[in-house]
Amino acid sequence: DGPTESNYPANSPYNPNWNDDCEDCAGVANGSAILGDLNNSGVINIADVVYLVNFILGASELDVSCGDVNGDGSLNVSDVISIVNIVLADRSFANMDAINSTLIINDDSIRLESDGFVQGIHLTLSHDSKFEINLVNALISEFRTLDNMTNLIVVTDGSHSITDIATFEGDITVESVHVVNQSGDVNVEQVIELSSIEVKVVGPNPFNPSTQISVAIPEAGLVSVSVYNVLGQKVATLVDRYMDANISGHIVNFNASHLASGVYLVQAISSDKVATQKLMLLK
Repeated sequence: DGPTESNYPANSPYNPNWNDDCEDCAGVANGSAILGDLNNSGVINIADVVYLVNFILGASELDVSCGDVNGDGSLNVSDVISIVNIVLADRSFANMDAINSTLIINDDSIRLESDGFVQGIHLTLSHDSKFEINLVNALISEFRTLDNMTNLIVVTDGSHSITDIATFEGDITVESVHVVNQSGDVNVEQVIELSSIEVKVVGPNPFNPSTQISVAIPEAGLVSVSVYNVLGQKVATLVDRYMDANISGHIVNFNASHLASGVYLVQAISSDKVATQKLMLLK
């Protein structure tokens, strides 16, 4: 045998190279446990991802001592993504990482608007007893419901960013949200519950002769925006076309130079949803 070889395993105290100050991720001195290998199979693979997801969702009590892959001191969706990206080490990722996201809840769907790439999300929802949910298809797309509380995790393989998350039935409240890109946490600026089309004046009101109107749309579709006088007569059509979903609001200009001073109503219609806002023209 050469000078560096031994008849004892690396983690045996009889090994002359053994160091009891060196511990593996499981806390074993000179142990062989691998960070990210949660099921102790000797390799890191998709089974370890599933193992950790089940733990985070509370599906089982598991030994996840080697699960804090990103070293932040907690076990969460960030570690799930870290393991996924180890498994998919040869895959190229799309787009720039997101910094900020907005979670949008409308009548029957949950989605995310971000300023870049998002790879995973962990949501905790409270809801009524009639609640049902269907998650979007993804590499990891799992949920667990206990009484009136549901935890869900959606993680992509890195080839695309998360936008659509789920459709649901019932009344929900977002209790917590954790959004992650391929390298860390994403700031969730706000959670918006937008159940219908929304119209508001963002320019001067009273105005002369023009102003701006914001039309927020939870779902893409045909949109009509018209202006009426107090007699109910249509005096202007501002929009009559297909518009993309935009919860921040499409900006529509209204020039009333041809109209007399008075009160007007701007009405936005999309599908069966209607929103109205009062305008005051002063010349």
